[in-house]
Amino acid sequence: MSEKDFVWVAKLGKTIGLKGYVKLHNLSDFSSQFKKDACFFIKNGKESLKIKHYNPSNSTILFENYESVEKAKSLTHLILLQSIEESRKTCKLKKDEFFYFDILECEVFDEELRLGKVIDILETGASYLLEIQSDEVLVEKKYPKTFFIPYLDKFVKNIDIKKRQIFCTKDAFLILENS
Repeated sequence: MSEKDFVWVAKLGKTIGLKGYVKLHNLSDFSSQFKKDACFFIKNGKESLKIKHYNPSNSTILFENYESVEKAKSLTHLILLQSIEESRKTCKLKKDEFFYFDILECEVFDEELRLGKVIDILETGASYLLEIQSDEVLVEKKYPKTFFIPYLDKFVKNIDIKKRQIFCTKDAFLILENS
């Protein structure tokens, strides 16, 4: 597997106590994935860690074979990875919810006009902004190279993950015009 087959799920912080627990800084929307016997990866997916215990009340985690402060210190500041395939199995989405990695790189359309593709997703409090890299044809016509579309029904009509396409309302093009 390559790096693009993995998603960041947490960052490991400093050690807590004497038994090898480390602080877990959750980077995902699915804290339920952190449970006994769940496996995650570090170092570009080349080394795996198995959870021995997780305490959600204080976000501390203990991994098998790291049950001492000395060993646990080697985990400090590492990023915990999960394969995209395993994320799909263990993290259940509600209706009209999508994984970030499914939205990134989707082509964005306003009716028939290709506006560009999603290059990032920014969280803005209660909502999200899709950062769009404008289509080359639009950039040649002096439109901005990037712009943002709020992830709201007023702007996003339909998302087809299988075809990797997002269909927007006319208001999305108005944002591009006024950017």
